[in-house]
Amino acid sequence: MTTVVRHVSFDLDGTLIDSFDVMRESWEAATRELGIRCGFERYRNYVGLPFDRILDNLGLSDMRVELASLYFAGTRARQDRITVVEGAAEILDKVRQRGFGSSVITSKPRANAEPLLRDLGLAVDLLICADDVARGKPDPMSAHLLCSRFDLAPAEVLYVGDMVFDLQFAINGGLQFLMFTNQGRNRLPANLRNPLRTVATLAEVASSF
Repeated sequence: MTTVVRHVSFDLDGTLIDSFDVMRESWEAATRELGIRCGFERYRNYVGLPFDRILDNLGLSDMRVELASLYFAGTRARQDRITVVEGAAEILDKVRQRGFGSSVITSKPRANAEPLLRDLGLAVDLLICADDVARGKPDPMSAHLLCSRFDLAPAEVLYVGDMVFDLQFAINGGLQFLMFTNQGRNRLPANLRNPLRTVATLAEVASSF
């Protein structure tokens, strides 16, 4: 029997916000300036991990400082082109109306995520970013921080995400997981065998708590 949900937590990129075009332009501009040949599609395969982990996977860890500076400056400069996924504000309102806590757990740095949520009008009770913990998703440290802050058992938290790393994070942290497919735009690996609950729209999330 599934434990009753007391808190709903969300991934950010690809779940509450549509930021991939901005990511693409920022990544391509940064790698072009540094003379690096690594297309965005390779980068996108690892979106959801902390930036340092992505660079490790791409063999670019020796360019960490330069790439981080250019890439995140680029995403901040293009922030006004990031849009809210349909239904994001409404599902956050519904979570509050039903008396549940809400949070965002993201691999973005706080300097990018905090102003983005504020400017887009996405209010949550807690924002946990990659630089708030020693080890980001899919390590469960962020889940432990969330549960300790609100005195929650992990199984009382529903985590909504769009990537395989979100699923791994939920499993590692003992959270309930809901895969947001965004009408088929977000997909998990075809050979994945984990049993999953999925929703095509954010409005459908409300039926899970």
